[in-house]
Amino acid sequence: MSHSNPPLRFTGIYLLFLLILIVAWAAWFEIDQMVRAQGQVIPQDKTQVIQAADGGVIKELRVSEGETVTKGQVLAVLESDRALAGVEEISNRIAGFQISRIRAQAEAMGTVPKFAQFSKSHADLVASQQALYLQNQAALLKETEALTEQVRLAHSEFELTQRLHDNGDVSRIELMRTQRGLVDARQKLHAVQEKYKSDARRELAKIEEEVTSQRSKLQERASILDHTEIQASLDGVVKSLRINTLGGVLRNGDELMQISPTTGGYIIEAKINPADIGQLQLGLPVTVRLDAFDYSIYGSLEGRLTYLSSDTLTEQGPDGKYQTYYRAKVELLAQDAVRRIRSSDIKAGMTATLDVKTGRRTVLAFMMKPISRAFEGALGQR
Repeated sequence: MSHSNPPLRFTGIYLLFLLILIVAWAAWFEIDQMVRAQGQVIPQDKTQVIQAADGGVIKELRVSEGETVTKGQVLAVLESDRALAGVEEISNRIAGFQISRIRAQAEAMGTVPKFAQFSKSHADLVASQQALYLQNQAALLKETEALTEQVRLAHSEFELTQRLHDNGDVSRIELMRTQRGLVDARQKLHAVQEKYKSDARRELAKIEEEVTSQRSKLQERASILDHTEIQASLDGVVKSLRINTLGGVLRNGDELMQISPTTGGYIIEAKINPADIGQLQLGLPVTVRLDAFDYSIYGSLEGRLTYLSSDTLTEQGPDGKYQTYYRAKVELLAQDAVRRIRSSDIKAGMTATLDVKTGRRTVLAFMMKPISRAFEGALGQR
């Protein structure tokens, strides 16, 4: 009569019990389900392109590539001689029209022009307009004196005729003729005086139009002069310096350099495999591991998914092959004090590995997934 070996039986029971424990643990214990992607650190604010608004020749270049700059800092200076000459030319032209306006206003109102504010800065223009005023006044005086004499004579003739009419020596028709002559003479004098003022008012209106036009041109020239100093529009780091030699020529709108922002923070831009896009939605938590920092030493950063492109994008890779992907953006969340990676350590252009947490599944579900796929595939075959 044979007996089974007790140690083997206990070993079998122990292994069965251990297997049950493992299956129970696998069915209960959950792990994160993730989508992995590669990304790159980019500034949250867009890179600013520094352009020459009006073009010119580079006189000074005050920064170099990689240099940190602050908002308002002068980056480069263009030759300003032509721009300055243009501003002075228009300014003198405006002053000339303003002096002409003073003279025309005086003629229109019958007053004496006062050029005191321009007598020192534009003495030659003042002298010219003063001479023109005196010339016009002399011509007016000469003409009005002749007409005034005609009025005097017409008035004397009318008075004489009226006395004769009163004595019955002349007819009423003759009296009316001399009266009409007096009225005509007075009207001619008044017409000449009004024409002088009317001409002055028309000239004044034209001068006002010219002043407005020239002021608009002055603003344009002043803007060109202001743009001879090219300034940084934000805090950042200079990159892609296109021209680094003095005397270089910039045309209107030419790019001089780019500035990568340093004050707006950073985000991660990633490329998502189209096969994984169905598992993603905005707001999902993301673990970010910067490739520049050893994960075992520095740990990772936390973020959340804030953007997914509505369609796939295609670009050619370094190997010449085309890659199709969805563009995603991840916002880095405020990090706690335990993190060893500080915000100041993060630089634009750093590469990163991203794990987007899409949910949690049990270990058993993960283990059964390839088996169920294989089983479904086998059932689908003939």
